[in-house]
Amino acid sequence: MLSYSYISGVAILIGENIFEVQEDGTIILNGKRYAPPHVGDNKSDYPSFPIMFENYPLMKNMIGKRKKISQYILDLTNTVIDSVQDIPKELKSTGYSKAITVHANPRTRMLYVKIDGDFPDSYGLLGASNAGDRLLGRDGVTDLSHNLNEYGEEWQVIDTEPMLFSDRRAPQFPDSCLHYSSEGGHVKITHNLRRRLLADAGNVIGLVTKEDANAACAEYVGIKKQNCISDVLVMQDIEVADDPSYDK
Repeated sequence: MLSYSYISGVAILIGENIFEVQEDGTIILNGKRYAPPHVGDNKSDYPSFPIMFENYPLMKNMIGKRKKISQYILDLTNTVIDSVQDIPKELKSTGYSKAITVHANPRTRMLYVKIDGDFPDSYGLLGASNAGDRLLGRDGVTDLSHNLNEYGEEWQVIDTEPMLFSDRRAPQFPDSCLHYSSEGGHVKITHNLRRRLLADAGNVIGLVTKEDANAACAEYVGIKKQNCISDVLVMQDIEVADDPSYDK
């Protein structure tokens, strides 16, 4: 059985404001939902970027070879500013020393998250800034690098912490996280993943081969190239390689 994990939702809280990006490209600003203009019927209601988010500029670009991937950049580089009109032109470029970037790819329905800059007070599933290669538990001491499932459970949102996401998907604390196992369990079967499983059994003509994936990801290097190849193979979709996330 083939399975994989990916990010399907991102929520950013600053002050009392919440910005959320969902896997289909829908964004939610302080509880108000905006479907992507290419799938929704509220084009006139969709925010005109850049906008201010807790006095920081939030910008949007369309990226990728086909310009279909939504890129959101929350620039935390400089002192807070008062309005969109005050955003310096240089902040609209691609050079950010402190920022949170989210890509929403409508083809794969996967989100890519990139965090630039120094966040010395960070903690949680992504790790503390002083943790090195260790994956630390909530006590800031216990190293759970040896057991990723236990580490994930450790950082499950608990009932005393704020819920940032608009949709409360199961399981929620105190229910345990779901883990896939060969004896049975839970795994999301997408159209492309189902095709890959059938192809592995020899039932599909035109399987994307490793050679195809290598060619599609040829422009990338190192671990990014390997990630690209793996994603192309597991999704059975050459166009996955068009996502510039692999080049960053």
